[in-house]
Amino acid sequence: MADNDPSEEAQVSSASDMTPEGGVDADVGDSPYRNLLVPLILVPAMIVVILLLVPLLMGTLYGKEASMDENLQRVLQGGANERTQAAFALVEQLAENNRALLMEEEVPWEVTDELQQNMASALDGLDAEEAQLQYVLASALLYLGDPAGLEGLRAILALGEDADPGAELRFQALLSLGIRGEDRSFKDVANFLSSEDTGLRTVAVGCLRFFSKELAQPSLREALGDNDLSVRLNAAIGLSWLGDPAGASILRDGAGMELYEAERDRDSARYARKDIVRDNRVKAIEALVRLQRPEDLAFLEAISANEEDLEVREAALRVIKTSE
Repeated sequence: MADNDPSEEAQVSSASDMTPEGGVDADVGDSPYRNLLVPLILVPAMIVVILLLVPLLMGTLYGKEASMDENLQRVLQGGANERTQAAFALVEQLAENNRALLMEEEVPWEVTDELQQNMASALDGLDAEEAQLQYVLASALLYLGDPAGLEGLRAILALGEDADPGAELRFQALLSLGIRGEDRSFKDVANFLSSEDTGLRTVAVGCLRFFSKELAQPSLREALGDNDLSVRLNAAIGLSWLGDPAGASILRDGAGMELYEAERDRDSARYARKDIVRDNRVKAIEALVRLQRPEDLAFLEAISANEEDLEVREAALRVIKTSE
């Protein structure tokens, strides 16, 4: 996904060690995501939950010493702070199980038969003001395959600004649903393509490529006309994953510097970070490679010969080597 200043399969546990794969974020002005690197990676839902929770997990009172069932009991019966900390610990345990499965190792935490049922009961019993805890439990249930998880995340997507300041939970819920690419969630994600919030539009369009081509392609093509550059770039990159060259001209522009310089001329806060611009250019080049259009070869050869940025030049050189 294109990089905003505000990710194929990856084995990750936090935003800090994620490698974006397939998308672009831009500095999104007054969006709450101007300092958030939007990932576009195909990972289990529990790993995505950790994006939001890792900073809060530090110093948690209840961690690895308590079993998953014990942490859930604290969610059900503890005080406000105790419930929240126990929920975070529970999610971290599920994430550790996920990482073990990805590495084909023995899972460290036992998931009992009663755990899922009790978790669904806990979700159902939450008060309206406990939106963050609702997100945590809903994401955990989605990972466990419980329908209550999907309904819980849909409720998160319907939150207003008072319940979800800065749309942070809605952003995370979109990501949790979007990267799974399940047909039943397509409308939940696609509905945000018309959001006034640029960050929500960006993550929605960036996740479309995980859905079937039949569902995703029309919406991605329409998003090529969005008024925000990061959305257009993400749409073009998403189409490249589907083998559709409809966004190739946007990708060629995204591989150069002029597009970002023009954006910066209009607003000095946009694309001010060199690393964001570099990452976007590399991702645009990688998307052109996926399309394998003969007419792009000379363009990429020119970048490999003349580009001053080493990482961008190396990305183009990799293209040349694979075409030889």
